[in-house]
Amino acid sequence: MRMRAAGVVATTSLLLLLLGGRVLATGGVKSCITDAKNTFVECKAQCKGDFDDARALCHGVAPGCFEACVDGRNDCVTAARQPLTLCLQGCEDTLSQHRQTCKASCACGGSTDPCSTNACFIACMNPFQLEAFTCRDGCRDSFRLDTNAQAALKACAKGFKACVQSCPPASPSGAFVSE
Repeated sequence: MRMRAAGVVATTSLLLLLLGGRVLATGGVKSCITDAKNTFVECKAQCKGDFDDARALCHGVAPGCFEACVDGRNDCVTAARQPLTLCLQGCEDTLSQHRQTCKASCACGGSTDPCSTNACFIACMNPFQLEAFTCRDGCRDSFRLDTNAQAALKACAKGFKACVQSCPPASPSGAFVSE
């Protein structure tokens, strides 16, 4: 796993060195950065997969089954957190509406007058940002105190544990194919 990650990093570094002069000479810096970012995202995903496979082996179970358990837990947690997600989205929607109102009333947002440096916009947004912070804080507090939501999260954890315990053992040699 480490060897694969090191190989990806070395390959990426070599590619960037080889392309570096050509990219700068042709003015494709933005394209080069986009390519580098995409390579990073792919590398990160591969490392995450390797980490999950290693976790499965630490538990002594087949990586494919472990991955299915992780996916099931993630789906369960997403469903259990839905009330929090909806509440937070409501806070953001309200703030976004206020942002549009402040932009219109302060006549900012163009390339010559960005709102981030417009005193009128900043003054207009300050109370709404405080309101949004209070809203988000309230959402999180309500979620933590919601016994049904907390019970659902605990059920997700128990379901995950039961799922992993029902997985077949990892292959004796440690060799496996997870694709």
